Amino acid sequence: MSIDQKQLAEIAALVPAARVMPDAGIDYIFLPGLKVAVGQDERLLDALLCPSQHGGYTTRLFLAEPIAQRGQNWTTHNILSRSWHTWSWNNVPANLSPVQILSAHLGALR
Repeated sequence: MSIDQKQLAEIAALVPAARVMPDAGIDYIFLPGLKVAVGQDERLLDALLCPSQHGGYTTRLFLAEPIAQRGQNWTTHNILSRSWHTWSWNNVPANLSPVQILSAHLGALR
């Protein structure tokens, strides 16, 4: 999926410093200081949204650190020369907008 300026502007409304960062032929959206609701708490974490297929998943959300007692089967991936963590959460369609993809992934952590 190619990320156009309108889609990037929509996600930048949530995370002003959001930017596209390509790695190994995939365009990721880097989301520094993303607000992640975890139960009644909120955490600020760097995140990396992959709005296209990655490792057998339709889309992925990678976080700077795993979230205890949320998600299942956390794995670590080296992307953009950094370690990122993600959980087993599949079937968030790539034909959604990046904001919708992000929302669907974050919903799994609430």
